[in-house]
Amino acid sequence: MSPLSRLGTTAAAAIAVLIPCAICADTVYLKNGAWIDGRVRARTDKILEVEIGKIGKIEIDVAEVHEIEKNNRTGDDITRQDARELERLGLLKDTQKPVPVLDDEKEPAEKDDDKEAKEPEKDAKAEKDEKSDDAPPSDSKGEEIDAALKERIEQLIHDLKRQKAQPRVRAERHLKSIGAPAVPFLTPLLEDESELTRIAAARLLSEMGDETVIEPCIEALLDSNEHVRELANKTLEKVTHENFGFQAQASPRRRELARDKWRKWWESEKAELEKDRALIKGTKKS
Repeated sequence: MSPLSRLGTTAAAAIAVLIPCAICADTVYLKNGAWIDGRVRARTDKILEVEIGKIGKIEIDVAEVHEIEKNNRTGDDITRQDARELERLGLLKDTQKPVPVLDDEKEPAEKDDDKEAKEPEKDAKAEKDEKSDDAPPSDSKGEEIDAALKERIEQLIHDLKRQKAQPRVRAERHLKSIGAPAVPFLTPLLEDESELTRIAAARLLSEMGDETVIEPCIEALLDSNEHVRELANKTLEKVTHENFGFQAQASPRRRELARDKWRKWWESEKAELEKDRALIKGTKKS
């Protein structure tokens, strides 16, 4: 064999070794719109066993799995929010709480440092927003936003409506990063025909929604999908600090009664808010 041939064989072997190392993990996409990074260790007709970073192995009902994607996301960088979501879904056992990887003393310090570093930047942006008519307001009241940002959000909304999991998850991640300016583009998706799209929109609004999403979320309490109902109620409770005993798993009649309580409260609250705004206008005129 010639030196070149041997070199080619060696390179091919090296590539064969490297590829499995680069793609040695999985992302499990669930039918409720959530996803889990880790390594699939075993699978039966009923159970999928996934190992997540330092959390360890969890078991997922195969019937809840939408798709599995091979990648390099092992779950080692899981956040507290991710762990809480796993706990909410009932995928963490008592022996896995609290999550060891999240108790590292250095991690909160790093997050605090990052937060402090970003606060001046946030303050500067807020000051800029006050001076510029083109900047999106924090309360998403519908003022014009930068054309490039609007185009970017619309592209992400398009990806969020796709059925393939990877672009949808990526779009959700980027929309979350954009924050408040994306809220007016997300609220119409609560009425989208796709359950996956409605779930993704409801999940994003539960994290960055404001007063403008109250009415759409009240109507979403009667959505046909339980996850959408649950997320809509979570958003309402977070934004308003009210609780009317809504249960996403309750009977249709009970859900409707709780929805009506939310409606009645919001109509009364809107009237009070209008009075407050009228007083403010009167004070400014005088």
